[in-house]
Amino acid sequence: MLREKCCICNSLLKNIYKLQNVPIKLACTTEPEFGNEELSISKCIQCNTVQLDKLIPLDILYSTSHNYTSVGKTWEGYFNLFCNNVQTIIIDKNVLEIGDPSGKIANRTDKYSNWFIIEPNKNDKIIFNNKITFIEGFFDEDFIINDKIDVIIHSHVFEHIYEPNVFLKKCYELLDVNGEMFFGVPNMEYIAEHELCPYLGVFFEHTVFLNKENISYLLLNNNFEIIEIIDYENHSTIYHCKKMKHIMSQFTPFMLSKNYEELFFSTLEKYKQFVDKCNMLVDKHCYIFGASYNTQYILALGLVSNKILGILDNCKEKQGKYLYGYDIQIYDPLVIKQTKYDIVLKNGYYVDEISKQILSINPDTNILHN
Repeated sequence: MLREKCCICNSLLKNIYKLQNVPIKLACTTEPEFGNEELSISKCIQCNTVQLDKLIPLDILYSTSHNYTSVGKTWEGYFNLFCNNVQTIIIDKNVLEIGDPSGKIANRTDKYSNWFIIEPNKNDKIIFNNKITFIEGFFDEDFIINDKIDVIIHSHVFEHIYEPNVFLKKCYELLDVNGEMFFGVPNMEYIAEHELCPYLGVFFEHTVFLNKENISYLLLNNNFEIIEIIDYENHSTIYHCKKMKHIMSQFTPFMLSKNYEELFFSTLEKYKQFVDKCNMLVDKHCYIFGASYNTQYILALGLVSNKILGILDNCKEKQGKYLYGYDIQIYDPLVIKQTKYDIVLKNGYYVDEISKQILSINPDTNILHN
């Protein structure tokens, strides 16, 4: 699938980077599974937004879910903030949630009339209360729901959307008069400016660099008034917006205030240097932390996989499985308790939290993170 025009402002794209043989899915599998594609990244010639210009078909990309649980104190704090704020706007309302197989938010809130979840991957182990209706499928232009929808919510979903303008138009269409939308996204601007991830945080699932500027632009031009923007630490940004009564006639010109292309390449160079350093320093007593896209990209950039004993991850559902694209098994971090190991740790925002955990398990561990 090709993205021929900017998904923000519909202008032309210019390719700036390609990387071959990148795993196409962020998944954990019971047996090693492989499937690679070219990672191809462009920049909009008008608004300067960095984004993928080649997309993986959704039915392949999301054939399995990896969003049943979010582990750690950082995520716990985020969901507490999100739910405490959304609770005030859902009382006696019909809520449509987009993209959550576990009901994490619905089960943390109450006093709503009805809660509908549209999501392609249903986990039969999850038990929902009688006010929650699970709809198995993708949220797209053809999605129909006959119930009145007062509030739409989505958490860390918007950055996955291939066509954000189409998505927002559909949200506007489904919402009742004076309907509201409440959603959270990763703070990609912080990720980019602090070089916490290659490619400004863009990968096969997060296909476009988003910040407050272009998200605000998208909301305004799709007829949503922003009521409040809430920052959760430097981790996430939460938007509370309302359906406007007057429809905007056309898009206004837009350009990001900062050109991120230079930062894109300087961060990439530092990641390449980190990979070279790890290849020189580590021996076969090495683990890498995180069954995540950061690990996939470090390996795709040349980290020698036969030096790695395994991948450490706190998620119980991932342990014992394999990270998609590699014959490397995933383990509980407690596996490092008895022996001194090198740990490759390049987990962006979570490095400090994970470092403390690793050292509490084994103070002799040698952590490589920069």
